[in-house]
Amino acid sequence: MRYLAIAAAVMVILAGVIFSTAGKKMMQAGDGAVTEAVLPQPGSAGAVLYKQYCGQCHGLPALDSHTPEEWPRAVERMITNIASSGKQMPNDDERDLIVTYLVRHAKQ
Repeated sequence: MRYLAIAAAVMVILAGVIFSTAGKKMMQAGDGAVTEAVLPQPGSAGAVLYKQYCGQCHGLPALDSHTPEEWPRAVERMITNIASSGKQMPNDDERDLIVTYLVRHAKQ
């Protein structure tokens, strides 16, 4: 009976993970590599920093996955996640360049 309860809990957690990521656009090729061609201005400082910091933990979200108003909050949430993971953190200027880049290319 105890194992059944544990299995049920695991299933609930897995379902939550699956449904929380469903429908999110990620700019990622089938092999897990980031597809550069889909980034506007791929050589710009914002794009380079976006790839460097945001690609540390996951595929890059499509730029139109958030509105210009949503991107700053999303970036702050991810910076909190980066800080707790011990990964490389952007400084304030780098964060501002990332946000500016994302807002400029967000869905309208």
